This record gives sequence, structure tokens and C-alpha cells, in this order.
Amino acid sequence: MTPPPEVPSEKTIALELSIMRSGSTLLKALMAAAPDISSLPETDFQKFQSDDAASKIAALCEERIVVLKRPAWFNETKSYPKLPNADGVKRVILARDVHTSTASLRKMAFRKAEPIIPQFVDRWLANGYWASVYANLLDRFPDDGSTNFWIRYEDLVQDPIQWTSKLFKFLGSERTEGIDSYPPPSGYDWKWGSDDGGDKIKSLKVQAPKVPQSSIEILERVKELPRVSEVRAQLGYA
Repeated sequence: MTPPPEVPSEKTIALELSIMRSGSTLLKALMAAAPDISSLPETDFQKFQSDDAASKIAALCEERIVVLKRPAWFNETKSYPKLPNADGVKRVILARDVHTSTASLRKMAFRKAEPIIPQFVDRWLANGYWASVYANLLDRFPDDGSTNFWIRYEDLVQDPIQWTSKLFKFLGSERTEGIDSYPPPSGYDWKWGSDDGGDKIKSLKVQAPKVPQSSIEILERVKELPRVSEVRAQLGYA
């Protein structure tokens, strides 16, 4: 079996791993504030499987550090992520707690019909999707600070300067100072279906969201599910 090609020495490939509606657009935007980190639209890194995958990824941007973001879809709970065919890949893994994730996923999936969707759907979103994806990521990519960097959305929005400073160091960026704001994307727009297209991301400033009562009620419904409980504990939420 032919080993995967090495990434060109001047390039670092970083994959942003997460579930949908986890705050991944914000995290990508913050990383792109560094002058040597790419600002790319959501890119399916799983498609880079050819022998020249490393070169194709390196050609996506001029920056030395290439960040590729594509969250797990609902049908990928067991298969995500399929890593690109390149050596030296780093992984930035974004976690977000189950109840706020589930609330956001309901709105994304059902839109105007969301208020009438039965509560049992929350159990599948929490147990079948949220817990399944994060259990897989925790098993495959433990937080070692070398090739895998775990960050919780809640920590990021509460103390963005500290966490972005740690992230820049992990990626080997020339930027070392943390930030709490970010520039708009270069050459494309944030829009629904690829990145977050909401007003909050377009404010160009980290904002800690308020957790509504409806999300707290979701937590009460799902937190005792065995797999949800186990994964929340592993992520430090319980």
C-alpha cells in the first residue's frame, strides 16, 4: 500500500471537526484573523482522497496554514470524519453542549415547523446524532495538544482571547496574541447552507449567547439518556 504524500513543508493542514450548528463558522473566522491562516468557505476535506490530495489542498490558498471546515451531517454519525490523504494533518475539534446544539438543530432542520415538532425528536438529535458524533471523535482523536486540539464553544465565547491565543500556538501561527473580533471573509460571503449566515456572525465580534428556557427544558429531557450523559461527562459538561 502506497503511503499518503507528505504535506509540502511550507504548508500546515488543519481540519475543523464538529457537528452542525456548533459555532464552527465563528471558530473558523477567528482563526482566519491571523495573517498566515486561510479564509476559505466551508470545504469538504473528505473529498481529498487522491494521491495528490496534499498538493491540491495546499493550492487552495496562499496562506501557510490551510483550515478546512465541514461538520458531520446527520447520516455520518459512524463514518465522520474521513481524513484527507495527506500526512501531518492537525485537527481542531469544536464541542458544544447537547441542549443548545439540539435547539439549533431543530431550527435548522424544521424551520417554520419547528414549534410543532414533537419532543421525542430531541432524543434522537441528542442521542443519535450529538452523542454519536462526539463519542466517535473522542475515541479517535483524544485531546493531546499536539495533533488534536479540543475546544468547547462555551469556553470560546466566554474567553475568546485566551482560547484563540492557545489555538494560534497549536497551529504554529505567527500570530500569538488572542482576539475577540475577526474580519469578514475574503472573496466570498457567509451564507446558509455552507457557513452560518446569521446576523450575529456578521457583527464581526464574539458574543456569548443567552440560553433560552426552551433549551434548558431540552437539557432536562435528554441529560439522563445514558450515552448523552456519558459524552457530556467526557466533555466536561457534567
